[in-house]
Amino acid sequence: MTPSHLNRALANPRESRRDESLDIAKGFGILLVVLVDCLDGLIASGFFPPSLAWPALTVFVLYLFHMPLFFVVLGHLAARQHRPAQATLAKLLPTIVYPYFLWSILEGLTLVYLGKYTNSHEPIAALFKILWSPLGPYWFLYVLFLCHAGYLAIRKLSHGAQLAIAAAVFLVPQFFLGSLGDAHLFIILETVRGFLYFILGVVSVSMIKQFGRWVAMAATVLFILFAIIDYQSQFSGILAAPAALPAGIAGIIATLAWSRMLASRGGWFAGMIAFWGRYSISIYVMHIFFTAGMRIALKRLPFVASQPSAGPTLAATALEIAASAVAGIALPLAINWAVSKFDLDKWFGLQHMEAA
Repeated sequence: MTPSHLNRALANPRESRRDESLDIAKGFGILLVVLVDCLDGLIASGFFPPSLAWPALTVFVLYLFHMPLFFVVLGHLAARQHRPAQATLAKLLPTIVYPYFLWSILEGLTLVYLGKYTNSHEPIAALFKILWSPLGPYWFLYVLFLCHAGYLAIRKLSHGAQLAIAAAVFLVPQFFLGSLGDAHLFIILETVRGFLYFILGVVSVSMIKQFGRWVAMAATVLFILFAIIDYQSQFSGILAAPAALPAGIAGIIATLAWSRMLASRGGWFAGMIAFWGRYSISIYVMHIFFTAGMRIALKRLPFVASQPSAGPTLAATALEIAASAVAGIALPLAINWAVSKFDLDKWFGLQHMEAA
């Protein structure tokens, strides 16, 4: 710990207990979220020709672990808190529930009134369905609230019992995929998957602290192997979600282990990624507006336009991805800073950004 860090820790004892490696892991996670949504948007808009395999492959590989990573980290943090259930639920209302409804409505209105510029064409009626069918990326907040509520119900049980319950809750809905799809209740599948990873984060608190270089390298190799197997096997139906677990867990372990190593070294890069992670929820709720806006703006440039036969140039692809990633992270952070400066963060459902 540097002298400046030590002085801040003495001034604010809570800071000394903060595990920066978890912020770094969330920082990498939110970067991957922005990149995946950027690639998804480019694929849906026809920027890439269907014959080009790497964009869809990249999205497939990152989907295996980038969102489960958040559930593991947030489960880890939930296990370290000991608030009464009522106080915990009261804290979730302004930090998860309110942002979910606010940003879902803003996203829905954008899709309705600017539909000709976007890849989605949602009717105004979709806004009435957000109680059971989340819009866009906001499914994460919906599922996160249910994960917290589910954990509160079982947190007094042993870790073994918690894990058994989470595994059972995860497996049972896989037998009803057809019925859930017909009823447009895919959110149930996302919820049970998120809850399993959330509980994995709860029960692995002491284990994560022991991750080091060898764990990072071994988990990275295993993730690559499991991802290849999962992609080549093309599991579907009842096997799809369980088959993705080994790759997801390996990717999460690798990310957490590399994050711990980066945190121990410190430096400006670690600090920047940790800063992204600390305000990852604010980035998450706003990034889709800026990645989509950047894609629409760049599409008008002749230099970026995709050629029907050859597809986009390397320079055009790099510009699209880099510009969308920068806009998707930097602009939400700038807005978060501005609204925090005027103490309006609660009204926008954003995290409060400290002056430091």
